[in-house]
Amino acid sequence: MIGTTQLLHRSMRALWGSEFHSFYTSTIDISNMSIEHMSPLRILKTWFESAGEIVRGHLVLPEGDGPFPGVCKLHGLPGSPDQLSGIATEMAKAGFAVLTFDFRGFRSSDGLFSIAGEIEDAKNAITHLLEFNEIASGGVVLYGASFGGAIAISTAARDLRAGAVAVRAPVCDTASFAHSSRLSELFASIDEVAPEDMHGLNDKSTREDIIRRIIIDVRTFNPMQDIVRISSRPLLFVTGDADELILVEDVRRLFERANEPKVLHVVRGADHILSDERARRETNEIIIKWLKENHPAAEK
Repeated sequence: MIGTTQLLHRSMRALWGSEFHSFYTSTIDISNMSIEHMSPLRILKTWFESAGEIVRGHLVLPEGDGPFPGVCKLHGLPGSPDQLSGIATEMAKAGFAVLTFDFRGFRSSDGLFSIAGEIEDAKNAITHLLEFNEIASGGVVLYGASFGGAIAISTAARDLRAGAVAVRAPVCDTASFAHSSRLSELFASIDEVAPEDMHGLNDKSTREDIIRRIIIDVRTFNPMQDIVRISSRPLLFVTGDADELILVEDVRRLFERANEPKVLHVVRGADHILSDERARRETNEIIIKWLKENHPAAEK
């Protein structure tokens, strides 16, 4: 049986290895330009304020003038430094405008991580996305994977502008996660493997403060409590039967607490990082198809 820390190391290396970055580093340089083109997609470097701090990201736009149905993509803990390729690109190719960004406390954005802060960031991200002329009115979809899935659910429970929610392999019970050894093991692994991806972990006092805030925040923000507050808005759950971090039975338990309309897909052979190409393609196809059928601003 693989240990949790070993699994986290393996997952982050798979996510952050040189192969993962080759698609973008071999095609465009996004480090010092405002508007980028990746035929037929367009990439706009953007930022917004959240509690007086700067959140930085990109808007991925489909070909054409729009307006396009909008999606806010919420990364995990800590998530990949490449938030553009993968599902964001696939969504844009399918006609959706996708806002990707680093939550406060991660990589290019200011501040320190907290769950309450991520909820605020996600709400401000919705506001920012809807300010673009290229975005269709009528609501946006929140999409999140892993810890981003938990944030998507808890944000939608508090913001009706999220007209639908799609989550992949979501952290289902933030309270259980916060009070387990997995949290400290995860932070230790991030600090060892990719310390530049999360602010403050190299300082013992700051790390302890972050953990204390998490334990306080999970009393208020927990998908197991919040899922029932997304009544009448479409919900998509996608997970894999080979996921070593998020168990299928936990996702089923969260799914059962949700109100209709809802759908659950369990993808055979899909692990947490979608390392199997067939499982990755199947997962992305499920998400895109659901978006086309359920986005509140999409043409049906």
